[in-house]
Amino acid sequence: MRALAIVLLLLMGNLSPAQSYYDIANEKMGNISFTQVELIGMWTVVKVMVGNRELTPTAKWFKYESTGKITGGNGNIQNLNGAYTFDRENKTLVQSNENEVDSYGAFNVSFSDDGKYMAWQRMEDGMEVNVLLERTSEKPKAPWDLIVGGWTMSKAELLNPETKQVQKTLDLERDRYFFMWDRAYRKFNAAGEQVETGVWHIGGHSNEVWTINNADNTKTIWQVEFSKNENHMTWTKEDENGLLKVYFEKVANND
Repeated sequence: MRALAIVLLLLMGNLSPAQSYYDIANEKMGNISFTQVELIGMWTVVKVMVGNRELTPTAKWFKYESTGKITGGNGNIQNLNGAYTFDRENKTLVQSNENEVDSYGAFNVSFSDDGKYMAWQRMEDGMEVNVLLERTSEKPKAPWDLIVGGWTMSKAELLNPETKQVQKTLDLERDRYFFMWDRAYRKFNAAGEQVETGVWHIGGHSNEVWTINNADNTKTIWQVEFSKNENHMTWTKEDENGLLKVYFEKVANND
C-alpha cells in the first residue's frame, strides 16, 4: 500500500499545501489578502484506489465554492450538496453532505505545482484510500447522459473474441431505440412500429448497459462506448457465436 501511495505522489510531482477555509473567511472580511485558493473550482475524479483495487466511479466530480459550499455528482446526476472545511496548516479536507459529516473523517490533501491535480489519502476500514483528481471547467458526461435520446442501428458485426478481427458482417433491421431520462426505453422497427418496451440501466462503476424488456423481463447486458463527438454508439457482448458488436447513430431531434 505504501508503494501505491508513493507512486501517486510521484505522479503528482512536487506538492504544495492547501489553504484553510478559515483564511477564506478572513479574506472575505478584508483581514488578509492572498491568491486564489487551490481547492476552489471544479474537479473530476481520475482514479480511486482502495487498497490494491481500483474502484474509480464513473464521471465523478466535485465543485468547491469560496463560501464553503460543496456540490458533487456523477455526470448530470447531483448527489452531493453540503459544506467543507479546508485546513491549510494541517493539509486536511473534511466534507459533509446535507447535515451529515463524512463518517470516515478528513482526507490528507496535496496539490501538484501547476494546480492541475489534487491527491487525497486516508484510511477506510483498515484500507488505504488514494484518490487522484484533475481540475476541469465543466462537469464530465456519463454514459447515462449520452445515451438519452434516439438511436438507429447502422450495422452489426461478429468478431473473434481473442483477436477482435471482424469475422462476419450481419444483416439487421434498422431498428430504432429511444432511451428516456426516466430509464424507460422503446424500440421501433424500420417501419416505425413499436415492437418492444422496457427499462435500461448503466452502473456507476462500469460502462455496462442493461436492457430489461417488459414482455418477459429478459435482461440483456452490453458493454457500451461512445464516439468523441457523441453521435455514434457501439454495444458489444459475447455469445456462443463470438463477439457481437452493434453500431448505432444518433437520431437528430427533427428526424
